Amino acid sequence: MSKQLSHQLFNLIKRLTKSEKRHFKLYANRNISEKEPLTIKLFDVFEKQKSYDEKKIGQAFPQLKPNTLSNQKAHLYELLLGSLRLLHHHDPKIRIKELISYADVLHLKGLYRQSLGQLLKAKQLAEAHQVDILRLEIIELEKQIESRYITRSHSERAEELIEESKALRKKFYFQGSWSDMALSMYDYYLKFGHTKNQEEHDRIHSFFYENIPEEQESEMIHAHQCYVWFYYITQDFPQCYRYTRKWCDLYERNDILMQNEPEMYLRGLHNGLSALFYCDDRTRFKKELKKLESFINARGAGFNENQLTQAFIYRETANLNLFFIEGNFSEGAAYCIDFEKKMKEHESKLDIHRVMVFHYKMASLKFGSADFHGAVGHLNFIINHPNLALKEDIQCFARILNLIVHYELGNDDLIDFQIKSTYRFLLKLKDYQKVQSAIFGFLKKSVYMDRKQLIPNFKSLRDELIEILKDPYERRPTLYLDVISWLESKIEIKPVEQIIRAKKK
Repeated sequence: MSKQLSHQLFNLIKRLTKSEKRHFKLYANRNISEKEPLTIKLFDVFEKQKSYDEKKIGQAFPQLKPNTLSNQKAHLYELLLGSLRLLHHHDPKIRIKELISYADVLHLKGLYRQSLGQLLKAKQLAEAHQVDILRLEIIELEKQIESRYITRSHSERAEELIEESKALRKKFYFQGSWSDMALSMYDYYLKFGHTKNQEEHDRIHSFFYENIPEEQESEMIHAHQCYVWFYYITQDFPQCYRYTRKWCDLYERNDILMQNEPEMYLRGLHNGLSALFYCDDRTRFKKELKKLESFINARGAGFNENQLTQAFIYRETANLNLFFIEGNFSEGAAYCIDFEKKMKEHESKLDIHRVMVFHYKMASLKFGSADFHGAVGHLNFIINHPNLALKEDIQCFARILNLIVHYELGNDDLIDFQIKSTYRFLLKLKDYQKVQSAIFGFLKKSVYMDRKQLIPNFKSLRDELIEILKDPYERRPTLYLDVISWLESKIEIKPVEQIIRAKKK
């Protein structure tokens, strides 16, 4: 078993619940053989480790050659998957696939009518739970049996199967087109964030409207997802929220969808909350957050691990955004202490994209509460991360906020170097805008001036930025950092939190 697969085995064991571990022991003992006692001991060694240590595993089995130990790991991995499949057989998709496998076995034995009987059960379950992709697989198997063997089905059976197959294939064609488009839009956002200028807007606009399917499916979830991402990327947040409502309405009207795909409903609520956050619509934001909280509290006990992780991400993102939307930076900075502990508990389940966003939000909250040293730690995590291909917008504004933080800390000797470094980084990403240029110019000039004489310069920069921000594509920095409020705090000699809270009221 390769080192990568060994890590996968370790991660799988660490994700097991108490009931899953207990079921595995019972399952392994029922299938006892010469290999099993050794396999269970190997399981125990993996379970006791806090982090994967290949050397200690080898020391626990000195009698085994590396190749034999590798085979034992592979055997343990297969046993674990078999145990989990049996334990979770009540899941509709797993049960449907199980019935299909029974049908395959009966087909191989030449028991065609019995095979069709298992497929009928599978189809009824797939229809009840709206699992269309498995319905099509079942229909294709039915067609195969009906076309090759005399099953004595009724005379119209062939036509029924053909019509079912045609309808599903047509549905899948449009679903596939919309889902491909939704994935493309999501990938664009992860790499580039919001549109930066008219040229980018025109490019994404052309790409979007040239590639969306000709047939409009108003009741198709992937279609709503596409429009959500398009309007989110192009910063049309009211329209973005409108389509998140259509997305969520589909689930709120369909109990089966809500039961089968709660994470998709959660994602719709999360995207709606993000749009309302950027609209600065506190009233509707709190209303949607209450809906998210109620849904998680009511159904969270039945969530699987993936759904629990998504619920954590969406709930905590909304909680952090609420501090911004109400201007409560000090409360938010205090909240970050407990939140960081929660984040470490979910660390192995969070992708780096989410982690970077969380660190940026925590840095911004600490900056707003004047905890500049605390902000630097989160910003350094983002700036020094080796994967610069993800969340380029966060990478850009983390560097700008880092410059302002070091200015506040009086680290004048670092600012000139960091201005040059940030300038090169933004040029490389083609993300150098007028807002950045104005801030860079101010910081480069002000580090050599008496800070008591800077108020006229703060006013000049504020007026310059207000003029620049009349261009809608130059407003993107304000989605991440309220530079105007920071300047006003320096002009009025007040904490930035006080300035922002006064504006919110």
